Amino acid sequence: MAQGTGTPKVNVVVTNGNLQRQVQVLDGVAGLIGTSSAKIGQIVTVFNYDDAVAKGYTVVGEPCLNKAIQLFYQELGGNQALTILGVEDTMTLTQMATATNGNGLKKLLLAAQGTITVVGLIRQPGEAYTPAADQFLDDDVESALIASKALAEYQQSINKPVRILIEGRVADLSASLFLPNTAENGYAGVVLGSNLNDGSGAVALALARSVKYGSHVKLGNGQNGALSIAQAFIGDKALEDFYPEELDVFANAGYIIMHRRDGVAGYYFARDNMASGDDFRTLVNGRLVDKAQRVAVATATPLLETTVRVDDDGSINATDAKHLENEISQQLLSQMAGQISNVDVNVPTNVDIVNTSTGEIEVKILPLGYLTWLVVKIGLTSNI
Repeated sequence: MAQGTGTPKVNVVVTNGNLQRQVQVLDGVAGLIGTSSAKIGQIVTVFNYDDAVAKGYTVVGEPCLNKAIQLFYQELGGNQALTILGVEDTMTLTQMATATNGNGLKKLLLAAQGTITVVGLIRQPGEAYTPAADQFLDDDVESALIASKALAEYQQSINKPVRILIEGRVADLSASLFLPNTAENGYAGVVLGSNLNDGSGAVALALARSVKYGSHVKLGNGQNGALSIAQAFIGDKALEDFYPEELDVFANAGYIIMHRRDGVAGYYFARDNMASGDDFRTLVNGRLVDKAQRVAVATATPLLETTVRVDDDGSINATDAKHLENEISQQLLSQMAGQISNVDVNVPTNVDIVNTSTGEIEVKILPLGYLTWLVVKIGLTSNI
């Protein structure tokens, strides 16, 4: 490994393609950026719906943000921090997500200083706005999905990883379907469907489910019960008017959607799809690896500029390497107990510490398994 530069720091390289299976994150703190009427450019943290209204996010004063905040706390069912940034109605989802826009999501994440782990992007354009013709989604959603990757990669590089939920605003249900899972962006997902029949996407609903439970819990975990909404739509079409195979098409395309489940009432999220086909193709995988990164960095940071013994060739002493492995693994197993199956930490001893002052720590997380599909075999028998 090459010698580092600048101030002492822990550099994390997240590997991909190791498993084609699960990996997972830090537990949830929510952020929301969306169209504002009066609080443009302001960053405000609220703790429940009444607090939000008291701070100016009223039905009349902030119609777009108020609907999202109300839905968030309705689903959450309790008090929890939600940090909000309002932007003008001319700011597109793409502009919100662009890494070079200092007035968009980058501003919110900078102010949060790494506390936000999952963030939602929503928009209510002005009346003059018209989406491109013959598009299933407003093409702003598609470009935002691509644009958000650079900012998410930057956040990961500074050890403040975040996952992004983008509103899938439907333009034309009959148009050719956009496939989010071809976007190669495992940091972001598109929420398709809402409790409203206006073509919006219920980002606030998915955001609430994300932070209500631990990093290892999927949005659609059946043991957590049905969602708090009484109706669901994709575009202006009720969810019940879609055939199951039509919903399967949306799920297989990489959208986060809602559906009904046999034998139970209410609506549930289906797979927690993100916009990729790699290790981070589900939100739970990304959130767990984000949490592991934060735990590993918090454990390793006190070690900066400390000493280790070296062997005659300048490489780290095997006993000291083992000590480091134990420290990191113990913290991961302790802070992620019940969220992962196991962890493997390796400190390579073939690194020239004397000349590079750079040590390596390799962390591998063995995730839990998830029962996304169950096969029940039923038949008659002449005896039992």
